[in-house]
Amino acid sequence: MINRNSLRFIGYALLAFSLFFIFGPLHAEEVQLIQVRKGDTVSYLSFKIYGMYDTRIEELLRRENPQVKDLNMIYAGQPLRFPAPEAVREMVLDKPRRPEGPAKGTEAKEGRSPKDRPAGHETMPAAQIRATKGVITLLEGQVQVKKAGETEWSSARPNMILSENDQIRVLAKSRAELILDNQSVMRLSEDTWLTMQKLEEEAATRKETARMRLSLGKLWTRTAKLFNPSSRYDVTTPTAIAGVTGTVYQVRVAEDKSTNIQVFQGAVNVYNPFPPGRPSPPGQGTQVGPPQEVTGPGEVAGPAVISREEWTRMILRQFQQITVTDRDISRPCTFDVTEQRQDEWVRWNEERDAGFQPPARPR
Repeated sequence: MINRNSLRFIGYALLAFSLFFIFGPLHAEEVQLIQVRKGDTVSYLSFKIYGMYDTRIEELLRRENPQVKDLNMIYAGQPLRFPAPEAVREMVLDKPRRPEGPAKGTEAKEGRSPKDRPAGHETMPAAQIRATKGVITLLEGQVQVKKAGETEWSSARPNMILSENDQIRVLAKSRAELILDNQSVMRLSEDTWLTMQKLEEEAATRKETARMRLSLGKLWTRTAKLFNPSSRYDVTTPTAIAGVTGTVYQVRVAEDKSTNIQVFQGAVNVYNPFPPGRPSPPGQGTQVGPPQEVTGPGEVAGPAVISREEWTRMILRQFQQITVTDRDISRPCTFDVTEQRQDEWVRWNEERDAGFQPPARPR
């Protein structure tokens, strides 16, 4: 027969057990255990599991994995607890969105009703928080960033969030991966310099605009399928603009500023960044630009080359490439994809693309 002291002990034990589940980590059925593999970061796994990553998810993962001292330093074979996507949708997407930036380890407060939230912390629909940032989901070697408004470069770190006008520079024998919050992927080879010039989305029309400036180096891009057909994803170089949607392609900018573009999947619109000047409106003088060498009619190159003045846009199809210099552009020609796949850089990118199949991003 159970005495009164035993009943009291059982009561205290049940109370402690219930409090643990109220304030502690999520229930086992709401958590999946993920074993880290080589090349994984917390943000990369978050994109694969949830289709998104931000500081709210970082805080949640920090709480679920108190045994990990630094989420930026995880290793292959390490087990990590990831809340089920349904739990994240309920706990994260319905909460106020905090300004993006490194999480300080503080936990979001639970159970606040909208009327109790401080001014300026209104819940922001998911459609308004996409296409506004990029996340460094992989680093190998030496990578530096320069935030907008700053004058000095600093060391990049995994899971770092970049915004408009931030720059990233990959040094020798290094590489990096960025995933935008619209799930487009960019990978930078060694000796590459990229500026995130524009990242925005119009909430009403869901028109997204992303523009990257590749000053030097090699960029592999896998663009996500954009919701609005009028959305733009452009990579600008000193001699060309590559505009795409739902495409896998590579852009290389050499020391002489020439641009080579190869399409591995889909199609790319290649634009002339210096279109011919238009006549001035009546009453206005003609605008004179810097002196330029004019190619005479007898010196026009053969059919494989087009002068800059002769093109405004060209479409590249799968397994086609072109080279654009400061004077002309080659006509599209087919490249041998089997030969290209002998390059370790190309193989690595295609393997990583095949392994990245995120769920549909939240609408």
